[in-house]
Amino acid sequence: MGVCPPLSKTKTYLKGGKRLSHYKTKVACLREPRTMKSGIGLLWMTIRIVLLGYERIAGNRISRGSPTFVAAWGFFFFSFLSLFPFFNYITKEILLLSLISGTIYSVSFSLYTYALGHEDASVIAPLYNLNAVFLVVLSAIFLGEQFSLKRLIGALLMIYGVSYLKKGDNIAISYKNIFKSKGAVAMILASSLMAVGRIIDRKITIDVSPIGYSVGIYLIISLYILLYGLVRKNKPVEYFNLVREKWLYLILGGICNAYSYVALLKAFNYFGVSVAEPLSMLSVFVTMFFAKVFLKEKIGVRVIAAVLLFFGSILIY
Repeated sequence: MGVCPPLSKTKTYLKGGKRLSHYKTKVACLREPRTMKSGIGLLWMTIRIVLLGYERIAGNRISRGSPTFVAAWGFFFFSFLSLFPFFNYITKEILLLSLISGTIYSVSFSLYTYALGHEDASVIAPLYNLNAVFLVVLSAIFLGEQFSLKRLIGALLMIYGVSYLKKGDNIAISYKNIFKSKGAVAMILASSLMAVGRIIDRKITIDVSPIGYSVGIYLIISLYILLYGLVRKNKPVEYFNLVREKWLYLILGGICNAYSYVALLKAFNYFGVSVAEPLSMLSVFVTMFFAKVFLKEKIGVRVIAAVLLFFGSILIY
């Protein structure tokens, strides 16, 4: 933090004289750190938004043509590996807690990976954010949080926005198109389970390190998914081929997945949840841009869905 130079005394300060110039100097000094602080917070949020935006593109590349559990294992195991600077945060307590919520998250993120492999990324990204709707409902039921009229309007706005993802001649056909898509249905189920996982997190992880918990949960998720794959009789050669053929997307996807969360934790030092979570949903626009450029998807009116979901999230949070 730099030293603030004193303001020069001029005829402008006729009333109050020296005291006025001193007061203005103090205000000027206070503004600079506050501006810098907001700037750093916005930097962390920008990093989170970009990483989240590209995560779905990498996930799409990883999932296409690969068995679901093999792709999901690769996605989350490489996320775990990318957090190696924080391995020392893991404790026995964190691993035990991760075993509980990891059961839910492993199913949720397996569905998420399946969805990325069976539907456009520009459809999956907005549906991912529906977990906010499930979260406020479950929080009201299990945590006693208030479900206000504002939150209800926000939830309805987000649900309405979904109708633009696979637009039909009318709203009923639009929703029918959504439920005819296996990838879209998988993502809706994944979002609901993510909300359940968040509720469990709030109950059991109050006193543990957030970054340590994220390392632990990625490890447990990848182990659970590996177990699911072995039960489904996925062959070792399928895992080998995934790493050999898609190593670049595994690394990029792992970094984006893991460090988008690290960036969120950093942003919480500058913004509250009511600001950080809606801002995170701007990543949908980044995903749509990347999907159009890299995956050649037709975005069209899906942008309207992203806008409605974003404003709905502001009301919810």
